[in-house]
Amino acid sequence: MRLCINFIKQPKEIPYVKKWRVFNTYAGNNGLKQYHLIYTEKEKAEDAIMEIGRYFVPFNQIEGFSLQIETLIGVSDSYNLVGMKWE
Repeated sequence: MRLCINFIKQPKEIPYVKKWRVFNTYAGNNGLKQYHLIYTEKEKAEDAIMEIGRYFVPFNQIEGFSLQIETLIGVSDSYNLVGMKWE
């Protein structure tokens, strides 16, 4: 519970983060799994990812902690990326 409270307070301190939502789900024998949906300024996504990565570094000392960062884009942007149009 303490980690969740820290995560909720942290977004105000990380530049280029517009919105930060935290979700938990059951992870079987591993307890809980936590997902962070983080919205960044479009032009500053790379800088925001670097800052978010730095934020999580101290948590690597916690047994069982792991971090996987995946970048997401909107549906219409992903269609544009492959030369299609989302209608």
